[in-house]
Amino acid sequence: MEKLTPEEISRAVAKIRTRYDDYVYRFAFEDRYLQALKSRTDISTFLMAEISAVEELVSREEERLAGGSPGEERRESISERVDRIVQENLQKIRKYPDILIHPNAGEEVRRLLGAFKGLIEDHWPHLAAILRDSSYGRSSTGLVQLESQMRYLGDPGRDGVPSGLSRYLYHLNRFPRDYAAIDREEKEYILECAFLLHDLSEILERIRQNGASLPSGRQEGLEAARGYVSGVIRDFRVRELKRRK
Repeated sequence: MEKLTPEEISRAVAKIRTRYDDYVYRFAFEDRYLQALKSRTDISTFLMAEISAVEELVSREEERLAGGSPGEERRESISERVDRIVQENLQKIRKYPDILIHPNAGEEVRRLLGAFKGLIEDHWPHLAAILRDSSYGRSSTGLVQLESQMRYLGDPGRDGVPSGLSRYLYHLNRFPRDYAAIDREEKEYILECAFLLHDLSEILERIRQNGASLPSGRQEGLEAARGYVSGVIRDFRVRELKRRK
């Protein structure tokens, strides 16, 4: 059987997860997927089997729905609904720049990097000034750590790839490819980005609540940044991926 590319694997996993959103089997899939990665099962084979299983579930449900009255208007099938949702989700993230770090890099990673590029270039200069004057910025390490993590995940640097994606790029450039390692690094990057976005969102909200005396220009910059960060969290569907306190 022909191996799936990393991008095809990412698309297949996303589609399976979306389809399983309609069934109680979603969590069982996550457990099986994690176990497959840990046991170094061939991911292409595993995903093909999962796709076959979920297609059977979809087919059964569509047959059930097709039992309606002949005169009823044709309803959107589950398969069509899933395809529509997948495309809608892709359109949400395609508003962000596509940073082509590697021909086989997943689109979600490329667009997330583009989102961080926009955050750093368009909002960070204003935020850094606001944070420096806040209690957060006056702490000994708070602002330094935040900016360091921002650069780690979103600053392409001289090589065109942020340090946070160096291991991901390393595995993409290896042959034969270790698809489990590629998937693991992709998930790790998305998770770290989600953690930082939520941390930043909480910091900005605290400043907003205590920032009645901010000059109008800084107030506008703060609100623009808050809106941007919230939009990235929403568009990349990482609302629940928060750091454990």
